[in-house]
Amino acid sequence: MKPDICTSIMCSDLGADYCQQCSHGVYSGEGIDKNGKLWRWEFQAYYGPMFLKKDGEPLKNQPERENHPAWEPFEVWLKKHNKKRFKREAKE
Repeated sequence: MKPDICTSIMCSDLGADYCQQCSHGVYSGEGIDKNGKLWRWEFQAYYGPMFLKKDGEPLKNQPERENHPAWEPFEVWLKKHNKKRFKREAKE
């Protein structure tokens, strides 16, 4: 899975595959929790998720507790993201 944004100055020098593995990649995702609420986030491997408002700005109060409804759709998304990443790495 290619990042939506990459902040690394190295990616263009090291080829397209580097960006998918580096900590500078920023991935966008969204998912619906068990209550039907849509959650949006940006994810960096180094920092983890940052949950967003509709306009794309960070939520003032980020969901912190593991039992918060936002974590379920994020964890489902992350599992799919990692599955694609590990499949790609196994081919290399």
